[in-house]
Amino acid sequence: MHLIFFRSLTIMLQRRLFSLAAVTALTALSLTSVSSQAWSWGSSERIKGTGDVSSEVRDLGSFESVSLAGGFKLLVRQSSQGRVEVKTDRNLHSYIETRIVEGKKGGRTLEISPKRGYEVQGSVTPEIVLDMAQLRSIAVAGSGDVRVEAMKTGEVDASVAGSGDVLFADLSSERLGVKVAGSGTVTANGRSGSLSLSIAGSGDVRARGLLAEAVKVSIAGSGDAEVNASKTLKVSIAGSGDVGYVGSPELSTSMAGSGRVRRLNGN
Repeated sequence: MHLIFFRSLTIMLQRRLFSLAAVTALTALSLTSVSSQAWSWGSSERIKGTGDVSSEVRDLGSFESVSLAGGFKLLVRQSSQGRVEVKTDRNLHSYIETRIVEGKKGGRTLEISPKRGYEVQGSVTPEIVLDMAQLRSIAVAGSGDVRVEAMKTGEVDASVAGSGDVLFADLSSERLGVKVAGSGTVTANGRSGSLSLSIAGSGDVRARGLLAEAVKVSIAGSGDAEVNASKTLKVSIAGSGDVGYVGSPELSTSMAGSGRVRRLNGN
């Protein structure tokens, strides 16, 4: 009698959990489709794009670092001249703010963000193209999507807070530092003297295509990393993180939890 009751209760709970999961998935899909082009929130005043998409070039001078907030698409190219080009609905250009901030130790940072106090619905996702001589750092807060084309530089840092993505298509650097907080992803290809990466949360770092001599990996949570180390690889995992590597480096590990370090097949 008790066994029959237990089985019935189990089936009922499974059905309810399945229904809840289905509703959650449909709700998330619905929200994504509705707000896929929305890139500013926080006000009852709503602005809608006309569908007339245009480009606007902004003269802001040179800069070495970039800070992106919002769900914009960003393309970074190496060039001797600094240039900022914004592509969006013609009536929405004024709702995308770009400004230069002078650093305390010198250097100039380009900050890109939605204008505060408006709920904006564009017909397309805004695209921003940056031409810059050197890239020192790039920071993404939110769901921004960044692609860095072929870039030769000294030291560069990349950070993602949220669900954003950063891709280095072909990087040549002395050092690359990566920090991911949340579920974001950083992908790197090319060569670097050293690679240092830190993941807090469920983020991913895909650097199998980046050959580095010395690599340090620190994961707190369930993040994943793939790296390519030729000399040394130091790994610290607290949680269920996973590190895969190629190459034949001198390996040292510090583990707390169910995480693992593994050599990837074929290398």
